[in-house]
Amino acid sequence: MFFLSPMSLPDAILPSATAADPEIRQANHAWRMRMLETATERGIDLLDEVRDRARERDDDDDLGLTYSRISKAIRQSVMLHARFEDDFNKTAEQKAAEAAAKAAAEQAAEARRAAAPKARQKHLVRKAVTRALDLAIEDAEAETTEPLDFSHNYVELRERLEDYDEYSDFGRLPVGAVVENICRVMGLEFDPALWEYEPWAVAEIAEKPEGSPYAEWEPAPPETANDDDADPDEPGEDDDDPYGVAEEDDEPPRRSSRAPPCRSGVGWC
Repeated sequence: MFFLSPMSLPDAILPSATAADPEIRQANHAWRMRMLETATERGIDLLDEVRDRARERDDDDDLGLTYSRISKAIRQSVMLHARFEDDFNKTAEQKAAEAAAKAAAEQAAEARRAAAPKARQKHLVRKAVTRALDLAIEDAEAETTEPLDFSHNYVELRERLEDYDEYSDFGRLPVGAVVENICRVMGLEFDPALWEYEPWAVAEIAEKPEGSPYAEWEPAPPETANDDDADPDEPGEDDDDPYGVAEEDDEPPRRSSRAPPCRSGVGWC
């Protein structure tokens, strides 16, 4: 790298100088520009010197690195020179417009950061209520052989989600509370066991946030495969299939779900 020899600052440049005095602004600007021009000129002189040395020693890799660094410093000085010149020539109106645009961009970025958790919660609620709706539709279809149209129920779900979004319930209430509310207004059965192993439900079971249906929820203990009271040496009713290879039911059992009541225009009929 190259360095500038100490240069005295002009008398007009003071730490307390402000843009209120045009003469001080002009003096400061002229000094900055002169410093950048001097740095660039001296950098070019150093480049010439490094180039001459490199011609004498072709195998000196250090000179190549030095040349690259000086070139980069010169480019930065030229770009900074242009930036100072542009900033100095801007009118007060242009500077005010740029400041307003910067403030608006920062505000928009802050709004996006605040909206990210709400969007995430909205996605979780949509996924959870859709599961309850799918189960209710399966039960409704199992009770009749006639074709049924449930598209309006998914439209209603989307509208409910938009209502919660509009009134800023996302981010204010826990996921479980929103899921319970939407299930209730749509006539769907809310069974906490249906989602108790979802990460958001596990978190609410542990943290017990106010308003969450999982604040008082106790997960069912896992079923054990072995019966401690049974004697493995005693014959039992399963001895005809000791290795458990008997044919099982074609469809495994699932959690029961109640079909929503018939409601004109919004339910199942």
